[in-house]
Amino acid sequence: MSIPTPSLSPSETNYIISSLSDPTQPTRPDARSPLATRPIQISYGVFPQASGSARVNVGGTEVVAGVRLEVVDSSEEEGGWRGKVEVDVTPQAFPSINTQNLSSISTHLSSLLSTHFIPSISPFPILPGKKYFQPHLHLTLLSNSGSMLSTLVLASRAALSDLRIPKTKIISWTGNEDALETGDLSGIKAAIAGGGGKGGKRNKYVARGGEDWDLDLDDGKGVEYMKGREGLPVLVTLNLVPNSPNIFLDATPQEESACPTRLHLFFSSPSPSSFGSDKLKLCGLRLEGPEGLDNGRIKGLLQEGEKVAQELIQEINSSLPR
Repeated sequence: MSIPTPSLSPSETNYIISSLSDPTQPTRPDARSPLATRPIQISYGVFPQASGSARVNVGGTEVVAGVRLEVVDSSEEEGGWRGKVEVDVTPQAFPSINTQNLSSISTHLSSLLSTHFIPSISPFPILPGKKYFQPHLHLTLLSNSGSMLSTLVLASRAALSDLRIPKTKIISWTGNEDALETGDLSGIKAAIAGGGGKGGKRNKYVARGGEDWDLDLDDGKGVEYMKGREGLPVLVTLNLVPNSPNIFLDATPQEESACPTRLHLFFSSPSPSSFGSDKLKLCGLRLEGPEGLDNGRIKGLLQEGEKVAQELIQEINSSLPR
């Protein structure tokens, strides 16, 4: 489905398109380059009751996000540990849209994030192959001033970067084989403590590992940030100017209405060491709008999107919570 945009007259549409077709005549009051991004404001830990949370504002589009963890029984083959995502769109974001359409927009945005963002989250094992922490990501769109999907992805990334995962340990025990058969707990304890039986001979021990788990509070904190959070995806949306080779970022709602064709590019980094050196990984691509895209343009657009994503990842990672 298409996200609602303001209705423009033909003259307004032509004015925006002609201005964007000529980069020397910017339409924005700050006279920025069409490829420059609006300021990004990220606040971490805005919901103390959540395992991770963040508030993100990009040029007036504001999103709050929170993550909670749930213990689930699953295996990596089943994939039941994979995260779930839910997006709420408030009436303030689209004042002229009725409740039913707001629900449809929420479902559409949740599906996009489930398809292109959630698969990049690695599993959080408790008992590998048996129990996992499953993240539930909840986002609320408070206001919309363009670049909505990009802001939702930034908020998802920020909330997961703030996520503190409980440290766990596997509870295992050892005992005397004879004691296991008789149920003599004192015999088990004695065998563990003494290490020997009658005549000075060592009893035969039996290990039972991986049957249960508990929180690991040995370091006094009991939580840790998720591994690989520096490589979580970002979204770069390239807005295509009709009948022009020009593209621009961070479209306002009026610009989205005048230039409805856009290319969404999801990029992640394979490892922190790859920042600024190796290529990023393209983990999602989606073309929206009434116009198609010539094959000859795709390579150049991917290169431009990767360059923007590289800069964006470096900027965001420089201020991650520690």
